Amino acid sequence: MFEETAQFNIDANYDVCAYSVFTPYPGTLAWYEMLKQKRLVSYDWNKYDQGHIVYRPMSLAPEQLRAGHMLAYERFYSLSSILRRFPTNSGRSKIYWSTYNLFFRKGEVTGRFIENAIAEPTEVPGHVAEPPLMPERKDWQELVKENNHY
Repeated sequence: MFEETAQFNIDANYDVCAYSVFTPYPGTLAWYEMLKQKRLVSYDWNKYDQGHIVYRPMSLAPEQLRAGHMLAYERFYSLSSILRRFPTNSGRSKIYWSTYNLFFRKGEVTGRFIENAIAEPTEVPGHVAEPPLMPERKDWQELVKENNHY
């Protein structure tokens, strides 16, 4: 899926792409679902940055997710991709386009330099976020009671 996504972006002739790791932010529906499924690994909020993997993915190992994330960047910002997508016949600024592509290729914003991108497990905090007001679901209410000791 990572290679297919990058290839689609190349074929669509996108100027730039930013790929991020899905992050289930506290208080969101995704976060509650993962909390309920006991898939959250880290509660270190500093790691909730779209670069760290703070949960157990369902279909692949965290290492595979990390490798795929980096593969998408490597494919999209490969020299052959950059040359193929270079704006030769358009009004786009070649200087801005080149700056953005070289900046991403270098890895400044790709997460390439994140050490320990697979977050270490942490303990569940004493208090977790309240569930969203809408929609209310009985299983979420039970989860909040269970985690907040109501």
